[in-house]
Amino acid sequence: MDASASHRFLSKAPTVYKHHFITLLMLTSFFFSLSARDIDLNRIAIDTAKQKKTLLVWLHKNDCGYCEAMYEFTLGDDKVSSLIQASFELVDININDDDTVMFKEFRGSGHDFAKHVGYNFYPSSLFLDADGEIIFAAPGYVEEKDFFKMLDYVSSGAHKSMTYDSFNREGKK
Repeated sequence: MDASASHRFLSKAPTVYKHHFITLLMLTSFFFSLSARDIDLNRIAIDTAKQKKTLLVWLHKNDCGYCEAMYEFTLGDDKVSSLIQASFELVDININDDDTVMFKEFRGSGHDFAKHVGYNFYPSSLFLDADGEIIFAAPGYVEEKDFFKMLDYVSSGAHKSMTYDSFNREGKK
């Protein structure tokens, strides 16, 4: 219904219909406003560090089989989700949503954010410190056991003193 048609409808409709129509418009606007979020990674990184946790940003997109599998099997794994709850703040960014992401001086869509940080391959997992620095990243689908190792690498603080490959080799001894 275009604006002139809605105006004609409202001017001729009984009051009860006008009320319902206006209520419907208000509710529709309200629900559309709920769908887009402002994601301030700067603030979230600081708040997360105060809780002695690490920020984990998970980038994904619609109609991505690897994203769906990682969500269901990797992030849905009990061991993985328990470690995430204990040591991380997970921020889920679907690059197809209308969210606005703020990161350092950047402000834009989730898709543009992924390009800005150089991880526009989906899914991707980014680990950020309190200063918003990416301290570790895992582009692509990661299976549960390997993702758990990555979470352990970051949450244990090992990323500060050794590479992930060294950490992974030491764990296999």
